[in-house]
Amino acid sequence: MEALPRTLVPNTNALLLDGKAVAQQVREQLKPRVAALRERGIVPCLAVMLVGDDPASHTYVRTKAKACESIGIRSLVRHYPADTPQATLEAQIDAWNADPTVHGILIQHPVPKPLDEAALLRRLDPRKDVDGITPASLGALVAGEPAFGACTPLGIIRLLDAYGIPIEGKHAVVVGRSVILGKPMALMLLNRNATVTICHSRTRDLVRHTREADILVAAVGKPEFITGEMLKSGVVVIDAGYNRVEGRKGDVGDVDFDSAARVASAITPVPGGVGPMTVAMLLHNTVLAAEQQA
Repeated sequence: MEALPRTLVPNTNALLLDGKAVAQQVREQLKPRVAALRERGIVPCLAVMLVGDDPASHTYVRTKAKACESIGIRSLVRHYPADTPQATLEAQIDAWNADPTVHGILIQHPVPKPLDEAALLRRLDPRKDVDGITPASLGALVAGEPAFGACTPLGIIRLLDAYGIPIEGKHAVVVGRSVILGKPMALMLLNRNATVTICHSRTRDLVRHTREADILVAAVGKPEFITGEMLKSGVVVIDAGYNRVEGRKGDVGDVDFDSAARVASAITPVPGGVGPMTVAMLLHNTVLAAEQQA
């Protein structure tokens, strides 16, 4: 396995955490596992339910499908109009649950209203919940029992490990409390023996908390919300935000990269940091699901 790049952000002492490079390592490690399954006549398969016409969701699904095919995973995408009856979607999930050739199921978020996305997730077989966001998977994470981890926080843990950044005993601050990111992130860090603080929109004196962080995960959904002035020297900054800002080209994170990099010891870029790791962990969970079901 090739060594990871040890690149500093220009004019700073901050190590750039290259999610693209680590994700590529994960893919290379998965290829022989996929080949071994195929030799047994088992083709790992990820089934994706896409409902509606949200442009970002279509882009994400295409990206995931391409990533699957790059390592030999079969990608099965079913696109439904926004006015599809709830019962039709539930029947499709039931069919995939019962299909032994489908090993992982992903319901692309968001599912448009008035459809009940939570009900769809509850219907999903936990053995095939490779996105790791059903109540059963999250409950197992709370209990410290085996389950598929939510892909973005799982990717963040893998990224920290790849660069040898210690978690145990550190004070981790997670800014954001979503079910798909903030909450499972806090639990995964806690399970790795970090002391964890969760902050959110109702947190008083947010800066007091962020300045105590040894590891800060920004998952607040506000462009460049976290600035260098809110951080202590030497912090590891993980930017899990992806925001579109009118008049600016490309995605913008939840962290003001330039000011944060001047005080951080390590930091993820946007793009090229957390995003590739999310997709890599989806592939990892799909292969693991195929191995377990085999």
